[in-house]
Amino acid sequence: MTMSTERTPISPTPFGTHLGIEIIEAGAGAASLRLPLAAHVCNRRGVAHGGAVASLLDSALGAAVISSIAPEAWCGTLQLSIQYSDPARHGPLVATGRVVRRGRHVAFAEGEVTDARGRVVARAHGTWTIWPGHPDGKSGPD
Repeated sequence: MTMSTERTPISPTPFGTHLGIEIIEAGAGAASLRLPLAAHVCNRRGVAHGGAVASLLDSALGAAVISSIAPEAWCGTLQLSIQYSDPARHGPLVATGRVVRRGRHVAFAEGEVTDARGRVVARAHGTWTIWPGHPDGKSGPD
């Protein structure tokens, strides 16, 4: 399978699409994404799987970083720490991410996930590496 090397914060990744993640908005170092609580992202008790919540946070924080870098630059998650505070039972879930500090090669971001009742169910902070171009030296689609 050939994957496109094009990326923008307003186009979800294939994995995000598979989970059902929807981008609400992204720009100027901030992003908001939504995840409906469909059966394939929940456990048998109707609670969102921790991995689905982690993917939502990684996507929201990553989109915030992407929106803060040059169009030709790329980034990747170096570290992501998540603290779960409540079961995510009431969807959709909304993740907000924001860049708190960015240099030429590293960005720091934080964010949270709220449920449909407005309760924070998880928080995260992470570190992203930034490359001036495609990390493999490619300049266009494969």
